[in-house]
Amino acid sequence: MNQAINRRYPQVAFPKPKIAVSDCLLGTECRYNGGHAQYDFVRYKLADYVEFKRFCPEAAVIGTPRETVRLVGVEGEIRVMGPKSGSDYTDGLQDYTDKKMRFFHQQEIDGAVVKSRSPSCGLERIKVYRPTGEWFGSQDPMDAGLFTKNLRREFPMIAIEEEGRLQDAWLRENFMLHIFSAARWREFVHSDPSVAELQSFHRDHKYLLLSKNEGLYRKMGPIVAEAAKANLSESLQRYGELFLQAVGTSTSRGKMVNAIEHMYGYFKDQLGESEKEFYQQTLAEFKLGIVPLVSVMKLIEQWIHHFGSDYLATQKIIHPYPAELALRSSVNAYRDFKKK
Repeated sequence: MNQAINRRYPQVAFPKPKIAVSDCLLGTECRYNGGHAQYDFVRYKLADYVEFKRFCPEAAVIGTPRETVRLVGVEGEIRVMGPKSGSDYTDGLQDYTDKKMRFFHQQEIDGAVVKSRSPSCGLERIKVYRPTGEWFGSQDPMDAGLFTKNLRREFPMIAIEEEGRLQDAWLRENFMLHIFSAARWREFVHSDPSVAELQSFHRDHKYLLLSKNEGLYRKMGPIVAEAAKANLSESLQRYGELFLQAVGTSTSRGKMVNAIEHMYGYFKDQLGESEKEFYQQTLAEFKLGIVPLVSVMKLIEQWIHHFGSDYLATQKIIHPYPAELALRSSVNAYRDFKKK
């Protein structure tokens, strides 16, 4: 690539998201039986690009190995109890959780990966037993684990997923878009930005935001337009709330196609008929789930290199996270169905 083209397409730098993670997923032998629940994607791939903040409530409070525990409904409260010993570990686990929540606030975490089916860490569908030890399906409630329930309440805007759900390419793609976008915002705010830099940040995220939540994107524009040195702190706070809400919205294939079509519009007058036909064919195949998103994005990148576009060259939708994660190579990374 010659220097002229290189200047058109600047080197991409990525933030390092801060991710709270269940320690057993990283291979630590802290489960009830002294084993681990290592998830290779988290330990061997994601670890190269994020900063982990480990936690394990049960190991810290009860020890390892230990008896299994479960959620139990007791007089309108959900307690964490050992069915064999009858011990109630709730207060100790809550103390540990409160300390970790304070630590996570200090660290400004961008997301979390939690252990599925755990009475302390599970994200959803954890059985709440009766005091008798019985559970009758639809007659009895289900809830989140104690730690993760607190995590969701304390950090309503961050991305939280179980390791099992991250095996789904679509959920994984949305998780990565969320945590890297949140980390970019965190680093941006700490850089003491100017009004002009806020305008640039908003401009660079235009098509990523359109692929997430166009309604919120339209609300963010006036905040940026009205931002001034005198009200910048308030503008950043208002913008940040909407930005994090927007990037937390699930992307769909349809919304991504809309963003791609907008970018294509910058080049369609410069393309030959055969190039347009190839683009339309590739886009149609992406819509049908035949080819992955990377196939379409590479066409946009090629045109940026060839024709030049300072505006598109800095768009975060092109490289929202490190390419080495290769998430956009899966045809299942985008789909259209009910909102998250």
